[in-house]
Amino acid sequence: MDNGRMVLTSFGMFRECPSIPQCYRDEEIKLASYYKPIEVDPVMSIEEKTKHMVDWYQAAHKLLKGVKFPKQELLEVGHKMVECFRLGVKELISWSQTQQVPVLVFSAGLGESVVAALKAANFLLPNVKVVSNFLAIDETDTIVGIKGDVIHTYNKNETAIKGTEYYEMVKERHNVLLMGDNIGDAGMAEGMEHCDVIIKIGFLGRNAGPNLENYLNKFDIVLVNDSTMDAANAILKRVL
Repeated sequence: MDNGRMVLTSFGMFRECPSIPQCYRDEEIKLASYYKPIEVDPVMSIEEKTKHMVDWYQAAHKLLKGVKFPKQELLEVGHKMVECFRLGVKELISWSQTQQVPVLVFSAGLGESVVAALKAANFLLPNVKVVSNFLAIDETDTIVGIKGDVIHTYNKNETAIKGTEYYEMVKERHNVLLMGDNIGDAGMAEGMEHCDVIIKIGFLGRNAGPNLENYLNKFDIVLVNDSTMDAANAILKRVL
């Protein structure tokens, strides 16, 4: 959300590229309209949701096969996303660079879209790493699948980052500030036995009322309809 206005997801960014076939757009919107309500359902168990999320991502990735990768167009869409970052992200990224604190952008979406948005905003600094679903592309720039194992909303944890450049940067660090807008994001630090302190901030927007109790059970701080990074930046200032 951006001032009450819905902004594009990573798949939405891809869909906005002019050369993407209309048939892909129609089917991708169909998938999202069916599975997104399941993702934010306040009653369904995590186990049941996980099955649906795996189905969603497999269907979405299958849909991508055979589509020409619109590299330049995606970069241009990324520039449209610069104003959609939460207020205060720039300050957080600047603080992390000055203090040499690694930042992980952990996304179950399309990695190329995430990178395009970060590059456009000048946030993709040496200490900022992205772990996501990146496309496998052949010599004709045609998408043939996804590289490696699929990352979805409910398996974003240390298992997915082990062996990455980011993990090498943090394996001996003991404190984590975790932020996410999906209840599955609360588990992103699971398995990080080397951490002494983990503070979890949950951003709750869609379906807020019914999901509030669930979020309070998973996160240390829950921010309802808050489009800023004020709480995170206040914590980082206190650290110093």
